[in-house]
Amino acid sequence: MPTVSDRLTVARSIIGEAAHRAMAHFIARDSLPLEQKSASDFVSEADRDVETLIRARLQHCLPGDRMLGEEMGGDVSDSFWAIDPIDGTANFLRGSPLWGVSLGYVEAGRPVVGVVAYPALSLTLSAADGLGIQKNGAAFHRHVSFPEIRLASVGESAQWPAEEMAQTELALRRDGWGITEYRCATIGLGFAALGFTDGYVERHTSIWDIAAGAVLCSEAGLVVQQSGTTETAAMTILAATPPLAILLRPLVELPQVAD
Repeated sequence: MPTVSDRLTVARSIIGEAAHRAMAHFIARDSLPLEQKSASDFVSEADRDVETLIRARLQHCLPGDRMLGEEMGGDVSDSFWAIDPIDGTANFLRGSPLWGVSLGYVEAGRPVVGVVAYPALSLTLSAADGLGIQKNGAAFHRHVSFPEIRLASVGESAQWPAEEMAQTELALRRDGWGITEYRCATIGLGFAALGFTDGYVERHTSIWDIAAGAVLCSEAGLVVQQSGTTETAAMTILAATPPLAILLRPLVELPQVAD
């Protein structure tokens, strides 16, 4: 039976190759065929190609593991790999560097391994339960410059009613928080783990968007709560410092817990 450490090693290797493939597509993105799945939700041939690559490598290295991907679905159980081949596809297609390749392993319903690459930023983050974080292969400890600057990141899901999202942002602003939106959960969670923001929150996201990032944030020492199912857009994620978590929990209908 592979250990968490074994799976982390495999995930790092796979994400390295997938990031290289995704970056090649990014450079040539003007030639990619584009499909619109729904309002503000796009998919390109790059998404499918990168997910196919990740699945093939996982099948070779860990043939007994199950997989669930954004583009190709999957057969899930309590434990599986959650694959987002290109999170932030709209950013990717418009030429923004704020997109990522995300691979997380969920065990007994909880993310325990996470690797994300931001190819256009030349940055890779990886973590596993109890093993800490690595940034570009080196041990990393979350550091916050100027903590008096309070900054929260809010995810933007097409399924999150605009009125509810606006109420969340209004409550943050009234409490003195600045707000940023990246339109990419992998960026939002990774930047919180890096200390660029105090946290990230999103309703109606999907497990493949957040599995890897949840591990990064947990290992960075942030409060992490998630709820929902593995269906599309059926998850809520909160990853934040304790003061921000206390404010956000009731706004996104997560239970209060001791931090």
